[in-house]
Amino acid sequence: MVEKITPQAREYRRTQVEYLLIAGVPFRQIAERLGVNKNTVLADSKAVRAGWARARVEAYDRYAAEELVRLAALQRAVWIDAMAGNIKAVHIALRISDQRCRLLGLYAPLHVDVQDERLQSKPEFDREVKELLARLDAADAAAVEAEAKALLTGYENHGEGLNDHGS
Repeated sequence: MVEKITPQAREYRRTQVEYLLIAGVPFRQIAERLGVNKNTVLADSKAVRAGWARARVEAYDRYAAEELVRLAALQRAVWIDAMAGNIKAVHIALRISDQRCRLLGLYAPLHVDVQDERLQSKPEFDREVKELLARLDAADAAAVEAEAKALLTGYENHGEGLNDHGS
């Protein structure tokens, strides 16, 4: 029979798991020290790490918001002089604007999500590559080139092999 634990006991155990994770103790040893199954430690570590991720996002959001307010105040302080043509103030306003753009991620490259719909394990991928290389070794170069051109033509004409995003 599985023993039911209270939410308080679970939270206490997760606090201990967190402490031991920070200390770099391996899962097996954490399980032994706490007298629980390794899968329990794995589940607790996922919960602990999810908490860390939430805290990181909250901290980032808080810092970014505070920094944006500071930058706006600084820009207001130099804006009138910059608009009046004071070159030094213009440079300062531009640096403040540049810092705001960096903080907001406006200079980040666009993220292109390319997905292979035929996701494979490494052994499957390695096997497929070996088979293709064996076919290349056995085939003559003209036949391989003709097959590659036919595949490319099919992709260009019909979008075969492309995912729904057109990539």
